[in-house]
Amino acid sequence: MLNIDKSTVDFLVTENMVAEVEKLMANDFPKIDKIVDKMIERKIERVYFVACGSPLCACQTAKMLFDKYSDIACETYSGFDFLDHTPAKLDERTLLVGVSHYGKTEEVSESITRARNAGAMTIGVTRDSANTPVSEVAEYVIGYGAECIWEIHLFVSYYIACKYINAVKENAEVTKIMEDMKKIPAVLAELVISSEEKSKELGISASKWPFIYTVAAGPLRPLAYKEGIITMLEFTWTHGSMLNAAEFRHGPLEVVEKGVPYVFMLGTDESRHTTERAINFVKRFTEDYIVFDYADLNCDLHPMLAPMILFVPLEYFYYYLSINKDHNPDDRRYYGGLVKY
Repeated sequence: MLNIDKSTVDFLVTENMVAEVEKLMANDFPKIDKIVDKMIERKIERVYFVACGSPLCACQTAKMLFDKYSDIACETYSGFDFLDHTPAKLDERTLLVGVSHYGKTEEVSESITRARNAGAMTIGVTRDSANTPVSEVAEYVIGYGAECIWEIHLFVSYYIACKYINAVKENAEVTKIMEDMKKIPAVLAELVISSEEKSKELGISASKWPFIYTVAAGPLRPLAYKEGIITMLEFTWTHGSMLNAAEFRHGPLEVVEKGVPYVFMLGTDESRHTTERAINFVKRFTEDYIVFDYADLNCDLHPMLAPMILFVPLEYFYYYLSINKDHNPDDRRYYGGLVKY
């Protein structure tokens, strides 16, 4: 096991997370309110999110709000998918939200430019409000100045979705989500303290597994991809794959056996039974599984907010998994231009 000072590890963002979320809500939500007013003026009919990696997963979660609680069309695209297969409906009634933490992701800035040239309204969501490709090409910019990108990107994309959905046609569930979002900083602050030890134990236990299948459904499915693909492969160098619990019996169940490990993410939304069915099947054949259950956290928040809350115990889990595999999650071999891609 590596013996390192976790306060020096960029991967672990729990220390500054709460303050960053509070700052975003105080400083940037009013800016989004004004942008939503412009969306209403321009009679936006469809919203496209364009991002890559973790930001894309956050946007995919926000898309579920549009799909579930409104008639407003919404799609999410990885940057090159948008550029290679640009949707036919791209006009003045379209909003494109491009998300890139450093603002340098070429396929995101190029997508914003293409959308703007087609007359679409564009928003750039990025750390720095100026002097990056994304901030320079977007019509409106949310420069959040923070590092906890999962929470920040979820809050921004959720707030855009919720405000516009309610502006077009008020929905009681959306109103509840927005009210509960105000409670999240206090919940996160408590979890930073209370969830570390259990996640540490689970991370140590899972560090012996050479690979992990990550399984979830509903609003936790994008988070499962973020953790089971992006985090595990990039930050922990652990082989694995993400599986949709709704599709578990259509292929994946054939490889369930002793020695095949699973991490499940279990929500309290309507898809809970779908993931529980997969869990109960796996339990019959192996003890190598871990369940992160939103219900266990007793935070009394809307089911659609589970991705914001479960992130904290998961952040600790993957951190301790990594260092118990003798790998510093900040180490890279290829990422960030170390080797040309």
